[in-house]
Order: sequence, then C-alpha cells, then structure tokens
Amino acid sequence: MSALKAGQAGRIDELFAPWTVSGQPGATLAVLRAGEVVLQRCYGLANIEHGVAIRPETRFHIASITKTFVGASCVLLHREGKLSIDDPVTKHIPELKLSAPLSVRQLLNMISGLRDSMESMSLRGVLVRYPRSGQDLLDLVFNQRTLSYPTAERYVYTNINFNLLSLIIERISGRSFVDFVTERIWQPLGMSSTLLRDSNAMIVPGLADAYIPRDGKMEKGVWAFGLSGAGGFVSNLPDLLRWQAAFRAGAIGNVKMLDLMSERGRLKDGRLVNYGLGLGVRRHRGVTVLCHGGALPGYRAMFARVPERDFGLVLMCNRDDADPYTRMQQIIDIALEGELPEPELVTGARTRLAQVTIPAKVLDGLDGRYLDRASGEVIELKFNRANATIEGDKMGFALALRPSGPDTFKDPWPNFDTTMRIEALPTGRARLHVDFGGQTGTFERVDAYAPAADDLATAAGTYHAADLRSGAEAMVRSGRLVLRFGSDFHGESELTLEPLARDMFLARRETGGFKHHYAVRFRRDQGRVAGFLVSSDRLKDTRFDRA
Repeated sequence: MSALKAGQAGRIDELFAPWTVSGQPGATLAVLRAGEVVLQRCYGLANIEHGVAIRPETRFHIASITKTFVGASCVLLHREGKLSIDDPVTKHIPELKLSAPLSVRQLLNMISGLRDSMESMSLRGVLVRYPRSGQDLLDLVFNQRTLSYPTAERYVYTNINFNLLSLIIERISGRSFVDFVTERIWQPLGMSSTLLRDSNAMIVPGLADAYIPRDGKMEKGVWAFGLSGAGGFVSNLPDLLRWQAAFRAGAIGNVKMLDLMSERGRLKDGRLVNYGLGLGVRRHRGVTVLCHGGALPGYRAMFARVPERDFGLVLMCNRDDADPYTRMQQIIDIALEGELPEPELVTGARTRLAQVTIPAKVLDGLDGRYLDRASGEVIELKFNRANATIEGDKMGFALALRPSGPDTFKDPWPNFDTTMRIEALPTGRARLHVDFGGQTGTFERVDAYAPAADDLATAAGTYHAADLRSGAEAMVRSGRLVLRFGSDFHGESELTLEPLARDMFLARRETGGFKHHYAVRFRRDQGRVAGFLVSSDRLKDTRFDRA
C-alpha cells in the first residue's frame, strides 16, 4: 500500500492549520510510502518581515539530525577498516584526559558520561547567543578530569559526544569533517543544497528565518555556537528525501550503514537504550521507528522511518513551538491507520488503573513537587484519573506515565524508558522510586520551604569549578540566593535559586527558546559551606569549591 486513504491528508493538514494563518512561520513536510512521496506540504512563512512563503526548496537548520550523518560517516570508516567503533577515543584524541576507558561506540550511543558542552558553557556565564567556536567547546571538554556519571551507567543525551566524533572523522580521513561528508555522502546522493553553517555570520540563500513565539508575538531565534557535527547542518526537503532513500536502501552506494546505525547502545547492567549510532531506535504501537529530531532556537525538525511499514517522514519547522516528536507520532498514527495495533499502554490504561494496588488516597493526592535528596533533582507531578495518566516534569523533561503494574507507571517513548514505582507511606503520601534511563532516584514530597537567613548568608561568597576553569559568585539579593556564573558582563548568567530544603535549590532559565532547569546542592564541612554541585538534564554534579 502506498497512497494515503481518503481523508488522511486533510487530517494531517489540520495538525498544521494554525500555522497557515497570516503572518505565521511554519513548516515543510513530506510523507513517504514504499519510497514514493504520498504527501508534500509547505505551511506558513519562511520570513515574516517580507512575507516570503515556505517552499519545498526552502532551507532549514536541521540541528541534531546532523548526528545521523556523523553516525553514517563513522560506519563508512568502520566498514573500510580505518576506524573501529570500539576503539578507545583516546587512540584518536589523546588530548582527552579521562580516568576511565571510553569508546567511540559509547560516544555514538550517548552513554559517555561527558558533560554537555552547551550546558557547561552556560555555567561559565556564556549562553548560546554569545559567539563561541567549535574549538572553544572542544577545549572545554579537554579540560575535564571528571565525568557526570561513570561511562555506560546511564543514557544522557550530550552534544559534545558528536563534536568529538567530528574531530575523529577529520583525523582519520585527513580532511575537514564537512569535506568528508560532502565527498562521501552528499555528492554521491546528489544532496547539493545541504551544507554546514557553523556561524550566524554565514549567508545561506533560501534559508528560513527562525522564530520563537512569546507573549502573543514572534521574536527571532538567535544562537552563535559552532556546533559542527552536533547540529550545524542546513538542508531542504529534496535533499532530505534523498537521505530517506539512502535509509530505505540501508546503504550509501555499496556500503551498508543502517544495520550498524540501528544497533542500540547497552548499559553496564545489560539494559539497552533506545539510541543507536547517531540514530534513535524506538517502538511505537508495535513497530520500530528509526528517527532523529533536531532543535535550535527557532528551528525544529524530524527525520523518521518505519521500516516494517516502508514509511518515511521529513519535517522541518522554523518555529520554536513545533514539538516534532509529538507531530511525528500523530502523522504516523494517521498515515498508518488500520496498519498498527492500538497502543496497549494507552488503550489499556484505565483497565490497569483499576488493578493498581496503590491506595486511592495516595494516588489522588499525588499532585505536587518531589525531591531526590541524593541528586537534588526535582519531579513535579499531576495525576489525571480521567485518562489514567501521571503527567510529570523532571528537570524540564516532560513525562506521561501510565499504569504498567500493581504499583508502577511507565513512559516508554523517550530515548529510554522511564519507570516509576509508587510506595505508599503511612502518612498518606507517596515515595517515588524512579528509573530515568539508568539514572535512579528516590523522590519524596516537599512543601514550601523558607531557608533561614543565616543559611543564605553563609552560602554567599566566591567559588571555582576546576573542570570548567571558571568561577561563580553567590550573593543574597532581596532575601533570595543568586548565583552569578563567569563575569558579570552577561546579566543572563545569573540564576535566582528557589529553596527546596536546607542547602537544596532549584533554578530555571530560558534562553533562545531553550528551557533549562538546574538542581543546586550546597556542601558543608563542619557546618561551613564548602562548595556546591550543579546538575541539569544533560550535566550532572558539576563541582564548585569555595575559593
């Protein structure tokens, strides 16, 4: 079966209808069956100021879809015997000084333990809108002597992995990363409109502008980091359809790539993560979905294939609120209607909820904020009995957990399964035992907390992070503790801390459309504050010591 059924195209169009009204940025979309385009659409404007419509040839930043080209490049070199994906990274990058072994495969699988480069930069007071080259990001990781977590202990999506992989490709091939990709992938496939844009100063003909909806208006998406293999590519619909054809064939020319790219990573405890070699490997309604999304301020993108149904999807958007993962699932559900089993975890949720042994009082009183005192991280929950779902937010990561056992709830869609076991306490409250991609934690409900003035005052002072080669200043302002990272030149480098418990704080910040959540835990030595640790979604336990 190839063509869409009657009404399916219209239902897909309805998903994007709000973007077709006057003055809205939008998207370009292609849906494929059996290698043929069965739906191609352009919605909205590429440039609001001049009223320029999006066309099939319009270019977009594809952000982290770039990683699929890095993964394919590594496989090409591996097949040629020039690289083993199980090589130690230090064989090719001796500048990386780590205390434990790390392989190329573990970089590709996002289980390296390295701290994310952009998150690390933010803790130096440098946000994405301030220019930094790819070499600046590499220099930062070369200075690291500790890891966020032991390699292969958990999955944490980390951009610096792919900056390092780009460097490995350069050193093995003897040419620049973009020259290698051009000669080995783009030219053979006829992808003449795809390029590396590693600087906002670079003019790219036909590039859609990036937009962030805010307070009923649009503002420009701005960033200035040199992302290289982590997310620096620009492409358009015709070129990504050629990339789809390569994925359908599973090869570039005569060299197989997809068999290795779709091998899922394995943690130390034997569990598999839903990420291969630069490619997401997920399950949706009984079928495997090979996919990668992309996000930069004002751009969102999705590249996906369902091999078992010979289905493909390309989506590129120039607006920050696009949510490409949700739209991908919606389009798959519409286009493959009648070909997929109903989602058991969703359709059977009410039945399983009736079998849950957790007292109703505990479940109905679940709403609130929960703290893991070991990591300082926070989960905020809301129980929706009507659809048998616990809606959550863990450090900015949205969750939708449904019953999976007598006392467990599960969210299977992210790059890893999230499982929550709910323990009913004698107080009528809940204790949460959460496994979040190999990161485990025990979370208990916390109520509003007002720290003592003396506790805040003793935290004030200057601190230094050896792994970042940077400092921070803690100060009390209007009764709140504030952290200023790096110099005071960038006002946005400040974090105002929200108290959770003694010496434990939560901070939130939005920059360039990206929302960041930080857990901050102060350390004491004989009652005196000696330093603090900062964790986020992509960076764990960065240590600052009192100067």
